[in-house]
Amino acid sequence: MTLDIIKTFLTSNKSSERRKGAKEIAKYNVVELGESLFNAYLKESQNTKTWETQVEMILALGLINYKKALIIISKIVLLNTPHSMVSYAGAQTYIRLKRRSLKDAKPIIELLKTGSLSIVDGALNPLGYDKMMPSAEEIKTLIKLSWDLHKHKDRIGKELAYCDPRYGLAAACAGWNKQLTFDFLNHCLETSNGDTALLNVAKNSLKQKYIKLR
Repeated sequence: MTLDIIKTFLTSNKSSERRKGAKEIAKYNVVELGESLFNAYLKESQNTKTWETQVEMILALGLINYKKALIIISKIVLLNTPHSMVSYAGAQTYIRLKRRSLKDAKPIIELLKTGSLSIVDGALNPLGYDKMMPSAEEIKTLIKLSWDLHKHKDRIGKELAYCDPRYGLAAACAGWNKQLTFDFLNHCLETSNGDTALLNVAKNSLKQKYIKLR
């Protein structure tokens, strides 16, 4: 698919086609269309009904590392909305744009301290999806802050409705020192409450095996 075709999707009158354009940019890392995507998102964000398209655009901005979007994405994160897919996507992109490298987990630690369910869930995902490799000290801090996230206040009474936010961290543990992750992964297994996605990554991470994520 050519750049011109993708740009045409971004400016289409149909939200589904604009969403498709964002997905293509993310899938093929089309950094050349970063500005076009950002401008399309600014327009899209004015319509609360097209949140699905906004989510794909936000995620794509992070995946192509479009730094100019950080100020806008930071505003989404600051809203700290507890049950929002836009916030969930915003947190992922915030981490990707804010971190200095795949070894830098400081932005994640920052969000874990005060984040709503959507924010902490999104913030932890880049750890697993991007196979981040923080320092041993940061790994210890991540695990400490995430240990009881299955009890996050925004999940109370809603365990079956919302996925366990520890998924991204458990997935990342596959590539980390097992001595640091063993207790956490077993704790995830014991407290998964039947969350099959968490169970799957935790079991494989105990074998230090990366798997295809959801």
